[in-house]
Amino acid sequence: MRRVHFVLLFLVLVIGAQPLVAVTYYVTHQPTLLCTNNKTGYSIFLTIQDAVTQVPAGSTINVCPGTYAEQVIISQPLTLRGVSYGASSQAVIAMPSTGLTTTSSVSFGTVAPQVQVTAGPVKISNITVDGTAGSSNCPAGTYFGIFYSSGSSGTVSEVEARNQNCSAAGIGIGAENGPGATGSIIIENNTTNAANGAGIAAGSEGSPSTLTVSIKGNYVTGSFNGIVTCCNVAGTVSDNVINAVADGSGVFALSPSTAVSGNTIIGPVNGLGIYVDVDGVTVSDNTIHGAEWGVWVYGAATVTSNHVFNSSAGGIYIDKTGATVKSNVITGGPVGIGFNCFTGTVSGNTINGVTTGLDGVPASFTGVNTFYNLATNTTSGGC
Repeated sequence: MRRVHFVLLFLVLVIGAQPLVAVTYYVTHQPTLLCTNNKTGYSIFLTIQDAVTQVPAGSTINVCPGTYAEQVIISQPLTLRGVSYGASSQAVIAMPSTGLTTTSSVSFGTVAPQVQVTAGPVKISNITVDGTAGSSNCPAGTYFGIFYSSGSSGTVSEVEARNQNCSAAGIGIGAENGPGATGSIIIENNTTNAANGAGIAAGSEGSPSTLTVSIKGNYVTGSFNGIVTCCNVAGTVSDNVINAVADGSGVFALSPSTAVSGNTIIGPVNGLGIYVDVDGVTVSDNTIHGAEWGVWVYGAATVTSNHVFNSSAGGIYIDKTGATVKSNVITGGPVGIGFNCFTGTVSGNTINGVTTGLDGVPASFTGVNTFYNLATNTTSGGC
């Protein structure tokens, strides 16, 4: 009998040690559309905000196709993902008719996020965030499609952020961090379209940087600036495609801790492919076509192995002493490299088919570069 009791006790302990089966959570805009593939054991919410508030931390929330006009604030770790059902895979978070509640941020002033993340890790994928709004519900201040606020962390992937443009400064996807907080954000393989401030933006006020952001493989179009890193963001801007931004910059690098590499930038025709406005940035292996200036360097940055084609003003412009510009290929346009009389390390560049190879070169310049098909290799430009 004792043996039987022992065996029963053992079975109870083993069964009790097994993890509980996780409940699958769904959000649907109509109760009859469950998009559960006939699975059992699910819980249904009618709004995304109800789901992210009520599920246990660490849960996965599947969002059925449909349009959800609401503001979503995520304050605990979880995964939020759109799922396919029938012929659709599009779950859209739209602007609510009442507009958005604003909050204060560290780097961007007063902000109004359509989706705000305040904790982490939070993963968001396969969601469309549409900022289309009229005069009655256009947010005040800067508004974001998705915004990771100070102290949060996570990953945004396969998201489309579009039409954050009814106010003066809309941003598709953004992240920030303040002193004393730490955060790590991955923004990867997303599309941003028609955000009039920037497609993607990140800012950190910590010194040294307390925010690391990887911005990789995204497609950005229709914005004033494509990708902006400001203040002191550590991380990379790499392998993105930035097309048809307006008069700003494809990449606006204001953070010394950011490396910009492997991006393809088409235009902006009246702006800058890459604008570096601080010391310490590395710009390498980018391809830039059809900008006013391919790379504008206002800082002791390193600009190497980039390909710049057919800029309307010039390939690379040096606007501060101390830049290193090496091994770039510049083809077409009025000027290959403009010095504006500033000194720097400029050597090993190949310049082909421009009107003037090096312009505004100071008398002390000793760099060796290669020229093809140029009427004028070098001018002093009044230096």
